[in-house]
Amino acid sequence: MYRLPRPPLRIATRRDALALFGGLDHGDKEAMGIAYLGSERMLLGLRHVAGRHDSVTVPVARIARDAILMEASAVLIAHNHPDGDTRPSAADLSLTRRLAQGLAALDVMLLDHLILGSGSVVSLREHGLL
Repeated sequence: MYRLPRPPLRIATRRDALALFGGLDHGDKEAMGIAYLGSERMLLGLRHVAGRHDSVTVPVARIARDAILMEASAVLIAHNHPDGDTRPSAADLSLTRRLAQGLAALDVMLLDHLILGSGSVVSLREHGLL
């Protein structure tokens, strides 16, 4: 987990989120980026988790713990699909639902789960899956 230097960065738009996570699109293994946001969506910290060729595992409890430690009010996650297919898998949907529920119990909002691949991005929130 990385605490960020000041001045803080505001993640207000999809473009801001893509600027933050765009580098994930170029990996040959799955990886996840997790952004912890405070009031007015100011970036408090980041975590990067490397995965395997076709999966990345991040326990919900780890993300929740980091959110508590950062005193975050929101979390934004993104991961890549190295094969370029940005359709969410069953595992992606399951993680998103479990994470949203777990964070909500802590009064932390899951803003979005972005899937990046081959220069395109899918927002689970925009697709009504969050």
